[in-house]
Amino acid sequence: MSGVKTSLPRNVKQWQDEIARMNLTGQTVHGAKLASASKAEQEQFLLFHVLWVSRRMDELPGILSGISEWISEANTMLGGYKSWETYCREFAVARQYQLEVTDTQDDTDLQTFVTPIAHRTRARARERDNPTADDHVETPSKSTNISEILNLEDIRLEDPFVSPKTPAQETSVQDTPVQRISAQETPAHETPSPFQPITPGPKELENVLYPPTKDEQIVNCALILFLNALTMHFNLTHKWTLHRKAFKANFEEASFEARIDGYLDDRRGKAKVIVEVKPVKRSKKSIPIQMQEGAQMVAWIKKCITLNFYFLCPKCYSNANSNRRIIVSQDWHEIFLTVAKYGDEYIRYLSDKHYQGGSNSFMTMHQFGPWNTLDVASMKLLGPILLAISLRAEATDGKNIN
Repeated sequence: MSGVKTSLPRNVKQWQDEIARMNLTGQTVHGAKLASASKAEQEQFLLFHVLWVSRRMDELPGILSGISEWISEANTMLGGYKSWETYCREFAVARQYQLEVTDTQDDTDLQTFVTPIAHRTRARARERDNPTADDHVETPSKSTNISEILNLEDIRLEDPFVSPKTPAQETSVQDTPVQRISAQETPAHETPSPFQPITPGPKELENVLYPPTKDEQIVNCALILFLNALTMHFNLTHKWTLHRKAFKANFEEASFEARIDGYLDDRRGKAKVIVEVKPVKRSKKSIPIQMQEGAQMVAWIKKCITLNFYFLCPKCYSNANSNRRIIVSQDWHEIFLTVAKYGDEYIRYLSDKHYQGGSNSFMTMHQFGPWNTLDVASMKLLGPILLAISLRAEATDGKNIN
């Protein structure tokens, strides 16, 4: 992407410098002339007032208040879950699904990576006449075969393709470069932190070891199945779904749609956590991936504002947890967790066309990870965190906490 730096702004000062460099000082998202050109995409991201910060795992409790208690509860629950014990011992899910992700070869050109965010200028009169027509936009799945064939209610951690009434069997998989590397994984009795950034190797070697997955839906299916296998034993009402949804954000001069690859469904069609996947490693295309996820978060928040969630009960949003939203991502064989944190000033910036914003009118995306799906020690630590996120969403349902 021409003109884009190697990292997105981490703080307001860096954002101001970038805004000045691109001659955008004084402009807001409400007056943006959105276009599909690469520079316009970068302009759009900057006008969203989004900052991006990579975090260590030990910083999560400070970003997501109360999560430590939920993780502790999740560990207790998983401790009595036989399928989780089997999964940790045999690591069958990662071998069967995640190796399908990593073993796929294709001719994808990484230089042509494009984020699936649609931009278009809207007709103001039409939007005024029918303001809620696009509040809930649905998009079909990229591949309907997977969701039709797989019954998520019949999936277990130890063997995702076996019915709960059928004993799980060992699955033989073809040896791959990634499998050989992960064969020297950390012993199960050790618990070193997997949250250190993976040391990048030469680009040529990385392209050989981590080729792009041909079908993004393979990655999506692997992640959603793992998330559901973690939660379905505990009879939670919220379910992880492969259903693709699109959020439409309407601003003064333009609108855009941001599609997601799945979400934690509260059984009423409302997303509590969103899912995004990519068939390539994040390190190869971190900027466009992060820009897309930032735009998805903006569209999700803007939709809630449009539906009057904020204006009907502004006091509900003064809670420290209310302005936190989560994205669970899998980029090839690595899983990331990103927590968006924002305040009332940011909501005002997205809502009020006359408000240019100040130092508090920003949303910060706090990125955690990666967790390697091919490493048992890494997944043993990630599993309770993902279950804790589901438990938290379930407990806060109906309390205006996202």
